[in-house]
Amino acid sequence: MKAVYTYCVLALLFLASCGKNIDYAGLFYTINESPDERFAQSMSYNAEHGYDKITGVPDDYEVYVMSDIHVDFSTDNLDRFVSDYLADSVAAPFAICLGDLINATDHWDYFDEHVKPVGDAGRKIYYTVGNHDLYFDQWPEFRSRYHTSTYWFEVQTVSNFKDLYISIDSGNGTLGVDQRDWLEDVLREKKSQGYRHTIVYTHTHFFKKDTSQGHTSNFNLEETYDLLDLFDRYDVSLVLQGHSHSRDLTTFKDVVYLRVDSLEDHYPDAYYTILNVGNHINFEFIKVN
Repeated sequence: MKAVYTYCVLALLFLASCGKNIDYAGLFYTINESPDERFAQSMSYNAEHGYDKITGVPDDYEVYVMSDIHVDFSTDNLDRFVSDYLADSVAAPFAICLGDLINATDHWDYFDEHVKPVGDAGRKIYYTVGNHDLYFDQWPEFRSRYHTSTYWFEVQTVSNFKDLYISIDSGNGTLGVDQRDWLEDVLREKKSQGYRHTIVYTHTHFFKKDTSQGHTSNFNLEETYDLLDLFDRYDVSLVLQGHSHSRDLTTFKDVVYLRVDSLEDHYPDAYYTILNVGNHINFEFIKVN
């Protein structure tokens, strides 16, 4: 048994030295902050800065969503997303990014440079963290730029409809204990406040339909059962997910689970998604290459 353990350690060390684009050790073991530690840091930021409330939005509005951009040395698809979003006069003043902003290391400034026009136009992108954003001990980089990966914000329309958006951190394929309890507390507290829709978004998806991402592709079964039950009990309308780079639409117990496409350059079927949010939520999928 000791020999097997030694072999595994040596194999991981070898893989870790094979290239800078894949954190092989990180695929199997979290060497940086745990989900509970990241959650505590997110809550510390939220306690100091509060939660956003976006008002004056039309009763029917569009939300631009992107995922798995994996920026390294090109940003053609990201630039297309930003350009289309800013040219859309009926889009909401916020967009959502479901994680995996970068591919490996040293590309954070490059990503931020290409989304800067969104902030310059008075709009905002809400981010949640993906597994690639954690590889190579990069959570401090994500946190220094976007501050929190677990939070909520509220949209209030001109006719006083309210929609609730909740970001959860699933970068390690689990919420951890503290974040899971926080999520239920938020859902319980908000359920009585008359929201038209509750939309949860995260990186890792809940329904494994292929083996494209290996063991990192979704939550373990016990946690999946628990969270699906939670979303059903508290009347969540939609759960947005990324990670597998391929679209999937599943309805389970009246909750819609939408896994969106990748926006990565050079990916053969790169799309971004537009949510049309009104009394119902509909989807558009925009091909960018």
